[in-house]
Amino acid sequence: MTWSLLGIVGLLAADTLRRVYGAGRTLNDHFVAAVVLGCMGFYALQGFASPVGWLPAWLAGALGIWGLFFCIEGDQPRGPWLRWGLAVPSQLAYAFALWGGLVWLLRAPLAWLLEVPVLWAGPALLPALALALLGTVQARRRAHRVTRHPVPGLPGRLVQLSDLHASAVMHRPELDPLIDAVNALRPKLVVVTGDLVMPFSEASHGYLIEALQRLDAPVVCCPGNHDLPVLEQLRAELAEAGIPLLVDEAVQRSGFHVAGVNFHWVEARSKLEQALAQLPAGEGFQLLLAHDPRLGAWLPPRRFQLVLSGHTHGGQVAANMLGVPISALRLMGVRDQGWFDERRHYVHAGNWLVGLPPRMGVAGEIAVFDPAEDPS
Repeated sequence: MTWSLLGIVGLLAADTLRRVYGAGRTLNDHFVAAVVLGCMGFYALQGFASPVGWLPAWLAGALGIWGLFFCIEGDQPRGPWLRWGLAVPSQLAYAFALWGGLVWLLRAPLAWLLEVPVLWAGPALLPALALALLGTVQARRRAHRVTRHPVPGLPGRLVQLSDLHASAVMHRPELDPLIDAVNALRPKLVVVTGDLVMPFSEASHGYLIEALQRLDAPVVCCPGNHDLPVLEQLRAELAEAGIPLLVDEAVQRSGFHVAGVNFHWVEARSKLEQALAQLPAGEGFQLLLAHDPRLGAWLPPRRFQLVLSGHTHGGQVAANMLGVPISALRLMGVRDQGWFDERRHYVHAGNWLVGLPPRMGVAGEIAVFDPAEDPS
């Protein structure tokens, strides 16, 4: 029975990797493949070492890892059976594998010293399961939470979206409620700070363009890392819909002078300096869209009145569910979510619902910025 489980997990892992690399072979795809193998390895390891009665649980976990990529392929929305039967539970499967793997790594040396079973973590996995459940449920339950922020000098209500990651599991059933919620806020301007698409939606994402066209206010975007492979195509499609995708350029919209910069994995600081040197000066409230939050620390102190970023998904693994906006990325010095630089730079938690790595403890948001009196 145990060896049969290992064989099934092996087949699921192979098919998942086939789907991952069917979308691309970039550095990001290699990272995703490593996460998939690590999570599959966790379920295989526990299945090999645990009592037979636990085998269905480990098989369900492996199916969850595979299920995300089974659901995410294609350009058609997934029906409720697939979304709620495979895609949504996949987030718990990934979360438990990541927390459980951490528990196992911390426990294994001590177990070896005490001469107790090393491979089977047993009851020590219960805290990992609790964290995975709490974090996953919180992220799903508050998916479209509205966060409100007063900003002095703002010429009108501004709404920020980010990291939409359009796909078969971030399709019309997920985008339509988001767009309706934004329209209900009656903003003067809507901005999207990058990662509109992902490898599984690069070829066909007309539903995303249609969703953005449904916004009642003018829309301005900047590119993210996932947009780079189809940057010119996406830029042309958005332009045809009347939506500028700003690549080191600026536009005037609704009293805002909106600048947007491109995403760069390497030499990001020097590329930013080059972009700033060529950006035209404009009238109105000075707003910068920069997908990469690293750029906030490198900007001239008075060049922009507000800087908006995304990319970090709120830190990915955070304690927001406990009322503390601290994430794993923040502990590593990354600008993960919320305000920085004395409330000049805001990092958005993203809007995608289902993906990898899974959201754990931090929900998406609709960030609303309203005019406020200048405290000075």
